Amino acid sequence: MKINLKKSGFTLSEIMVTLTLIGCLATLTLSTIGASIQQRARLAEFRSAYAKMEAALKSIQFDRGSIYACYYGTVPFADIDEQGLRMEKKSVSDATAECNAFIHAFTRTMGATRSCETNPVTEGCIPNNYPTSGCDSYDFKNAKRAYVFDNSMIFMTYYQPNNSSFPGRMAIDINGRKGPNKWGQDIFPISLSVHETAIVNGKTYVKDVYFTQPNLETNFYRRCFINGAGRTTKEMMKESAGFR
Repeated sequence: MKINLKKSGFTLSEIMVTLTLIGCLATLTLSTIGASIQQRARLAEFRSAYAKMEAALKSIQFDRGSIYACYYGTVPFADIDEQGLRMEKKSVSDATAECNAFIHAFTRTMGATRSCETNPVTEGCIPNNYPTSGCDSYDFKNAKRAYVFDNSMIFMTYYQPNNSSFPGRMAIDINGRKGPNKWGQDIFPISLSVHETAIVNGKTYVKDVYFTQPNLETNFYRRCFINGAGRTTKEMMKESAGFR
């Protein structure tokens, strides 16, 4: 009787296909893990930058004994609900009378090591490789002022302090000249906005201000600032520290 013994095993082509699939899965996994690590690092940088800004803001207000008349007054109802703002009215009049005094006190307290108050790009505060935004009125490559702080963070203002829109047109680069230098990843627009008001004898007074996302419609904001997988300022605030 003839016995036919057939050897079992994988062919070379089967092994190659299997290895290719394993390689693809490993690449996807490592890419996902890498993106997650990068986002956690950016959240940590954002948390540190934002905490330092808020501390400096509170410090100059405490030293002065009052709020600087420099803030954006209109606050959307959605933000009031989300952030737990103590607003007696939805909005108050914008204030710019003391913006010049505010910006100097704030940047000094933040530890500014360099200031550029004429042309921040040519003066070296803003890198030449900064991206343009999708909206001319928020293109911080044309910022009027920029300050580099001792932690390398860059603080920018789109207008000069005497402009009525000054408090609502600011931006931060949380890691300075270091990349990726992209909107929604390490560059974020901010606004100096009213945080708490009180009504005394029928008149509304501002009791507190803070840094938050500019008051922009969501689609407009994303069209202007989100680059690739970036996040909005509000999303970063929620993920890194949460609203108060």
